Amino acid sequence: MNTTPGKYIVLSDFDGTVSTTDVGNRMFARFAGDGWEKVVQRWKDGEIGSRECLEGECALARATPEQVKEFALAREIDPHFKPFETFCRERGIDVVILSDGLDFYIELLLEKYGLERLSSFANHLEFRGDRLIPGFPYFELGCLECGNCKGYHVRKYRQEGKTVIYIGDGFSDRCGVREADHVLAKDDLRRYCREHGIAHHPFDDFRDVLREVKKLLPEGPGDGKAR
Repeated sequence: MNTTPGKYIVLSDFDGTVSTTDVGNRMFARFAGDGWEKVVQRWKDGEIGSRECLEGECALARATPEQVKEFALAREIDPHFKPFETFCRERGIDVVILSDGLDFYIELLLEKYGLERLSSFANHLEFRGDRLIPGFPYFELGCLECGNCKGYHVRKYRQEGKTVIYIGDGFSDRCGVREADHVLAKDDLRRYCREHGIAHHPFDDFRDVLREVKKLLPEGPGDGKAR
């Protein structure tokens, strides 16, 4: 394991991990017509990739930017996430958001909680009237099944010499956990890791994450703490 100071990086899923609920899922439940759940189930069953899933959900949805903004800003993040991010920042450890959801609501929620300084990588959302138009700026860089393949981003940071601590909860994290140095998992991702023999630390919220990350960091001069 690489224990060079400053070499650690935290890559975290957003929906259901940083946020207390799956914001994208709730958004489509609110604004998409009948059939959106069948599209999601096809993705979970492996019949389609997450890009096709998101395109299908967006095609069924009708909402203006103002409606989605109002909806998104009513969502919340894990109350223990900000203390965790502060802990990492004070030690020179970057926290980066990786999402196979949509940048529109992620950026709104990060700004709501004063976390707009965080880097984030997600699929893009634009509006044409009340139609949701998804874009996939990272699609061709990854596995060509995920809209935004998290495995690509993990590999990129590891190639830069980073030791990657990956945090997630669901199906979109499967590519990421295969590439990471350390994995913290809950819910569907925890079950996936167990079933596939992927070493991981279970967690329920970022209070647990903070405790586990403290255990991973070396003590003393090599703790990655900013000087």
